[in-house]
Amino acid sequence: MLYNYKLKIKKLLGADSFLFRSIEKSFDYLKVLIPFEWRFNSDFRKTLTFLNESMYWTKDKLDEFQFVKTKAILKYAEEKIPFYGKKFAEYGVSSKDFQNLSEIKKFPIVTKEEIRDNLEEFISPDYNKKKLMYVTTGGSTGIPFGFYQPLSLERIDLAFFEHHWSWVDCHIKDLSVVLRGEFIGNERRLFDFKPVKNEWHFSTYYLNENTFPFYFKKLNQIKPVFIQAYPSAAEYFARLMHEKGLRLNFRPKAIMLGSENIYNEQISFIENVFDARVHTWYGQAERVCLASWSKNSKLFHVFPQYGLTELIDSNGSEVTGENQTGEIVSTGFYNFAMPFIRYRTMDLATHTNEKSQDGMNYRLFKRIEGRLQELIVTSKGRLISMTAINMHDETFDNVKQFQFYQDTPGKLILNIVPSEKLIEKDLQRIYDNLKRKVGDDTDLEIKLVKSIPRTKTGKLRFLVQKLEISKWDKIEIIR
Repeated sequence: MLYNYKLKIKKLLGADSFLFRSIEKSFDYLKVLIPFEWRFNSDFRKTLTFLNESMYWTKDKLDEFQFVKTKAILKYAEEKIPFYGKKFAEYGVSSKDFQNLSEIKKFPIVTKEEIRDNLEEFISPDYNKKKLMYVTTGGSTGIPFGFYQPLSLERIDLAFFEHHWSWVDCHIKDLSVVLRGEFIGNERRLFDFKPVKNEWHFSTYYLNENTFPFYFKKLNQIKPVFIQAYPSAAEYFARLMHEKGLRLNFRPKAIMLGSENIYNEQISFIENVFDARVHTWYGQAERVCLASWSKNSKLFHVFPQYGLTELIDSNGSEVTGENQTGEIVSTGFYNFAMPFIRYRTMDLATHTNEKSQDGMNYRLFKRIEGRLQELIVTSKGRLISMTAINMHDETFDNVKQFQFYQDTPGKLILNIVPSEKLIEKDLQRIYDNLKRKVGDDTDLEIKLVKSIPRTKTGKLRFLVQKLEISKWDKIEIIR
């Protein structure tokens, strides 16, 4: 009820108006009066209970659960969603043909472009569109589009996060500092407290060398239980701390990193500077696949309770080989308002046959390699994952920030924000080390710049890829 009223006021006054922010804060403080356990209604509580109960189910029992959920979404989509009804008929398949999990391969894959170009045909007539959340995404894929989700999906999603965050003894009701999207602010308003979530939001958009002392002082004053951040934002904050020889006067339980690809060098650096454990996960705004590190492992555990996830190669075959990379294709279980069935995420992951150290019978990914738009294209058509460019040595010493840029196959530009200590010898080392990685079929040019622009949500992207990589053949990962 409060949420619906807030949406109406937001449309009337504008999201950035002072009056709306004041009213929104009042709504938030009213919500705080509601006990936490009841604030997110039965969807949250039931999901969290189910996750705790099913965590150690056998593989057969998890497969049975996935079959029932997949069958239900296929049947519903066939009967209620115009796009799927026509597409299934075109492929000569029906939900009745789905007799085991492997038969999901009979059904058509759906792309971002198809959803964007046929949006109305994906929406269920059983839902009032005005009461659904409208979500927009695109980011590094280069394919912006919007879609709809029921409010219940947000609460269900929150239960999954409460579940896997608890593996590192952190909970969504704990006091935290957020260095990621949503809050923008301005140069005089760098921080914003969200009482409902017990979160202090720090503006990533205005974080720089000049404002950093205010951020550092505020962080030490708040002493949050944990920190939520984009990997790039956490690394930048840690680098500024490291350069100035600063240490926190408290120890966070964890640094929660998500929404960007993360690299081993970043993890080690962030953990050392913050003196805290990094916990990370993979997910997307479409909410079809969720995978996180576990309590005792840095392998991504794919939640079978969240959706049916496939990892496929360029021929559409399931990836099963150790260290083999494929694209994540997923079917979400909870969005009946606008189902995503065999949805191409354009995200890449590396398969492993290792078993969970925590005793869970979940599918495991060794790494999330990033999006298709986060690949370098050589002049010979090789696609190189940014994981290959992740350095574990002194390559980027004396560099404040850097970002790759590509708009021509076989040509790669590296923009560098230098520190005062950077000399010609450093530039030569960077060039030599990177050239060995990208090979002779890629020309590398280094440019010194004063700053690197952030995205609208405050991210610092590792690679700005202007080439449209709509389909891929072979990904060469060099380590």
